[in-house]
Amino acid sequence: MFEMRWKFAKVFITASAVALAVATASTPAMAQQCEADEGGASKTLNTRVAQSLGAVFELMQAEQYTEALASLDQLIAQRGGSMKAFDRATTYELRGSVKASLEDYRGAQRDFQVALDTNELSASRNNNLRYYISQISFQLEDFQGAIRGLNAWINNAKACGDKVDSNAYYLLAAAYIQSTPPNYRAALQPAEQAIAGAAEPKKSHYDLANLVYSETNASAKRMALLEEMVNFWPGEKGYWTQLSGAYSTAGKDRDAFSVLEVAYRAGLLSTESELKTLVQYYSFFDNPYRGAKMLEREMGAGNIKRTKDNLVLLSQLWSQSREHKKSIPILREAARGASKGDLSYRLGQVLLADEQYAAAQTALELALNKGGMNRKNTGDAWLLLGTARFSQAGPESTGVWANARRAFVNAQRYETARKRATDWITYIDAVADTYKRGVELADRQIRERCEQDQGRLERDQRIRDLQNRPVTAEDRALETEFLERCTGPLGLDEVAEGGGGGGDDAEIAAEEGESDGAN
Repeated sequence: MFEMRWKFAKVFITASAVALAVATASTPAMAQQCEADEGGASKTLNTRVAQSLGAVFELMQAEQYTEALASLDQLIAQRGGSMKAFDRATTYELRGSVKASLEDYRGAQRDFQVALDTNELSASRNNNLRYYISQISFQLEDFQGAIRGLNAWINNAKACGDKVDSNAYYLLAAAYIQSTPPNYRAALQPAEQAIAGAAEPKKSHYDLANLVYSETNASAKRMALLEEMVNFWPGEKGYWTQLSGAYSTAGKDRDAFSVLEVAYRAGLLSTESELKTLVQYYSFFDNPYRGAKMLEREMGAGNIKRTKDNLVLLSQLWSQSREHKKSIPILREAARGASKGDLSYRLGQVLLADEQYAAAQTALELALNKGGMNRKNTGDAWLLLGTARFSQAGPESTGVWANARRAFVNAQRYETARKRATDWITYIDAVADTYKRGVELADRQIRERCEQDQGRLERDQRIRDLQNRPVTAEDRALETEFLERCTGPLGLDEVAEGGGGGGDDAEIAAEEGESDGAN
């Protein structure tokens, strides 16, 4: 809904009507279709009254309204009681016009009513008086009086076969709206007739009908009207945004999007809300790249503030566009200084998608340390942390596997992550078991070979003793190699725990309830 202000010009009796009454002083040949209603002989002004009114009319043409009013007051004071009804009606009709020109609207309305009540003027002039009285009633915020007068004027005009001025329908519709309470249903028909009767489109008439359609929930009519309005007045931003909103309310999101896009290209969108609505439409209709480019451009121009929420939106659009490397610094900026862990959690998601596993681990551990996340995001953060840790493991990184497994165990505490976490734990246990059995097999094979080599060395020693042969350099080399290979720790103790960073979950401040109480 939008505010409408009503502005009306001063009310004047038409020059032709006054000239006819004053200059000719008779009405023998009216061109009105209600001429037959006059009946009887043609009416004429008293000669002296006609002369006085002629002089007043000349003052009016010179816009000397104060002098004209003084002359009319003097005429009424001197001859008012002796004037015949037709002279009296004409004099008060003319004085009402002068008072209206001087913005004495209540005085003008009284004089017009006196002229009308005599019922001595022609039907057309009487009906004009009804119109003037109604206009003044509106001006004075007597809206019920304006409604009664305008309906009477319209009915009389139709009865006489006269064309009803579109402005009269407009004023009637406006009076219904300005009443207390507003009567939008009653305003509907005259608002439509105001548009239909105008020789060319009038912005005020369309604005009025737009308001009426909006308040009466006439959505289809309103959309059709707004489609005309954007064509007639393409520079009016409000019409474009209202049309887009009307389409959106009707479920025509594609049309709503198209209208906003046209308005943007025309340079009509300026507020952050309008611009962000279009950005979100780009995302909704699978064009996040254009949305990200637009948002970035408008941020750079200062039309959209570089707030945390807007930065998050920009990072999401880049992520949807699979432009993770562009998304990461934006989201890192948004997460910097945040008291809760949600933005660090999102940063961890994006880093993980970009296969930056160590950075993802750091971001996710920070998110869990900050806390403040809801249960779903907390469970997912533990799940992603386990994934980031495991993705850094080498083929023998048993310590990294263990750290990843601890993260998945924590994720099991959250219903949304439990199943996936359990699947990961099962997988890690299977990998660790396979690795352990492989190491144990290798250990057995090493021990068996050492036992065989030891037996061979002992046999060679007995043979040397029997032959009384001294130990050669070759014999010493074989014994040294055997000692180095087959004495000391063997098996699992030999395996170096290789692979990437494995922060201990004990370092995460609230491992046992970091966000269990969060919403």
